[in-house]
Amino acid sequence: MQPRKDNPFKEFCDEECKTAKASYDVNRATPKEKLKAAIDYMTYLHDKEAWEATYELASDPEIVESLKRAEADVKAGRLKSWADVKREV
Repeated sequence: MQPRKDNPFKEFCDEECKTAKASYDVNRATPKEKLKAAIDYMTYLHDKEAWEATYELASDPEIVESLKRAEADVKAGRLKSWADVKREV
């Protein structure tokens, strides 16, 4: 059965199918290959989480504006030394 074209879960289903196939391939692999596959998968999860966090931050208008102000401050030389910051805390 083919997924509907307007299926909102298509991306999720595609991802799960890839994971299931990778799992099947790993079960037939040698221990060294299984370890490499596990490391690769953990790296993928880490990278995916990092991109999701980046997207979430970039979607927040207040954070984007704050970053723009910070960049302008750096260009204008409005900086404090780390020693000054530590003294103020």
